[in-house]
Amino acid sequence: MFSDEFAWGFPTKAHYLDTHLALLDECAPNAPWMVAGLGVDIRPLIATAVERGGHVRVGLEDAPWRTDLANRAWVEEAATAIRAAGGEPASAREVRAALDH
Repeated sequence: MFSDEFAWGFPTKAHYLDTHLALLDECAPNAPWMVAGLGVDIRPLIATAVERGGHVRVGLEDAPWRTDLANRAWVEEAATAIRAAGGEPASAREVRAALDH
């Protein structure tokens, strides 16, 4: 979880993601993970997250306060960035199936 609005979240920089991943590797090796935020533009971390095998959550809950983008625009931009980084966004059906395990 990243944030520019709250003290508990790191800024959206790759070296802070690496810090989170190092902790995750100690506590829960091989666990699935994602980047998300609250009051932050998570887009700078999308390519890095995809390249490192993570998932991405975007939407109005994650966006900076008073964003000019609608929820659909956040999702469309994220999907484009995920594909540019060599990933493929999951469909709703794929997410449901993965959570059912």
